[in-house]
Amino acid sequence: MNESRSTKPSDTELIARCLDGDDAAWSVLIDRYSRLVYSIPARHGVNRQDSEDVFQTVWALVVKHLPMLRDARTLPAWLITTTQRETWRVLRKSAPTALSAEAESEAPIGTHAELELIERRQRLREAMARIGPECRTLLEMLFRSDRPSYDVVAQQLGMPRGSIGPRRARCLQKLSNLAQEALGEG
Repeated sequence: MNESRSTKPSDTELIARCLDGDDAAWSVLIDRYSRLVYSIPARHGVNRQDSEDVFQTVWALVVKHLPMLRDARTLPAWLITTTQRETWRVLRKSAPTALSAEAESEAPIGTHAELELIERRQRLREAMARIGPECRTLLEMLFRSDRPSYDVVAQQLGMPRGSIGPRRARCLQKLSNLAQEALGEG
């Protein structure tokens, strides 16, 4: 489901609709957080099939535990913790000696800073999805390479070279606003 800026429901609204049995709300919620959930097993080098299993298990747990979630703003952190635990379970099952209980307790993703970083990245992905195709394309072209050629960017986008910098600044401001807007959600 494509969410526009004006119709994007908050997590609180989505959760209420999910609890009322709204399948469309479930689709939006899963779409919103699927990259976050998939990113955690990927960070640990979990293969595709096991990552799919982690994803399915985490969402099954969401269905089971969503009624007990007290604050919708904690959903991303709950997803991170739950996905991390399920990833450890899969890693222990596939290679029991690869991840000991000691290594599990030292895993850096459990730190507050790591959780904040993952949540920030999720907000950025959401903002990029909402920013609009022109800004998204421009920013991706400029930031996917260390030294982008403004001449190449201008040619590919059909715009004057001198307008790239000002447009980039406007797009970055728009991206920042959308990411900040996500902070106030809930």
